[in-house]
Amino acid sequence: LEFAVQMSCHGCADSVRAALDAAPDVKLLELRPQEQSVLVETTAAAERVRELLENSGCRAVLKGMGGSSDGQWGLEGFWGGPGRVWG
Repeated sequence: LEFAVQMSCHGCADSVRAALDAAPDVKLLELRPQEQSVLVETTAAAERVRELLENSGCRAVLKGMGGSSDGQWGLEGFWGGPGRVWG
């Protein structure tokens, strides 16, 4: 899940990191304060992650689902591997 998170300083970024680190079902993949972006991997609902982010004191909005930092969508396993679509 990717979130737009209003982080105005490094203290905000530290608070976001601490909030996510305290949640065992959320893995922080990328924290980019200058881009005001947070990328996580989780089994939790998007709303739960948004609440964690907002409880850190920062406003957060879900930007997208399924993306990764390298531009891949990460659906190869879902679709059965590269170039394979079942149906």
